[in-house]
Amino acid sequence: MIIDLHTHTMYSYDAENKPVSAHVQAAVQRHVDVLGFTEHVDFFRGELLQESDFSGETVDFEGYRREIEPFRRGRVIPSDLTAQQKEIEACRETYGRKITLRAGVEMGQPHAAPELADALLETYAFDYVIGSIHQLSNDMDMYFLRYENIHPDDFWKAYFEQMHHMLEYGKFHILGHIDYPLRVMKLPHNRPSLRGYMDYVDEVLREIRDKGIALESNTKGMFGWQQQPGPEDFILQRYHELGGELITVGSDSHGPETIARGIPEALERIRQAGFRYVTDFADGTPIQHGI
Repeated sequence: MIIDLHTHTMYSYDAENKPVSAHVQAAVQRHVDVLGFTEHVDFFRGELLQESDFSGETVDFEGYRREIEPFRRGRVIPSDLTAQQKEIEACRETYGRKITLRAGVEMGQPHAAPELADALLETYAFDYVIGSIHQLSNDMDMYFLRYENIHPDDFWKAYFEQMHHMLEYGKFHILGHIDYPLRVMKLPHNRPSLRGYMDYVDEVLREIRDKGIALESNTKGMFGWQQQPGPEDFILQRYHELGGELITVGSDSHGPETIARGIPEALERIRQAGFRYVTDFADGTPIQHGI
């Protein structure tokens, strides 16, 4: 059973300009059983950021101005989900006997603009929602922080504070890439890890377990410096020890060529951690598939 519940198409601001059908065709060719689409919709506390609000020592504001600012519409980076869901429905008609397609969304920091997040959820029907943290409380995307000038203790404290605020908001089914910052924290002299911050991780794992929110194993780390799917093995093992049962896998693909990339490896790591099922969602209801 090959499942990929975290993918982005042309309707995400940072993805390749390829339609839903191209992703579905690639998934069918790779014998994917369930494919979920989760376009970015990111939320912000303020209407805009000013360079004067940040120190050049800790933030690459030019990177933000180039990669994020053009796509903001006030307190949200939107996605044309009406058009996207029409494409998904058309693909269901064409490929429905070959693959199961899910309509999801990845909400970044929904607690930053809860009224806008609520409006999104009231407007569209989703099989599931991924909740992710891409920014800290200052609305700056973590890709543009200068980690050489930020103490990791301060960073992780701030990161997990935002995660707890998002969990208080709730209204999502999957906690996306709990280890997201590790992608960009690597410096020549270090090897970032959550091993020294398991008190924070434990609190989150207990909370998602109690709320029935799934933990995501995201494979994007396999193709960066980490060379393995996330999260780290000891986090998967701890989640299993705590009685966590809901766990999903996603490639975080941003183009057809990376659909389902690393999913078999992620499933094997999950199995080795003690899990016997991987989670899928339909109309907000978890479905457990044997690994």
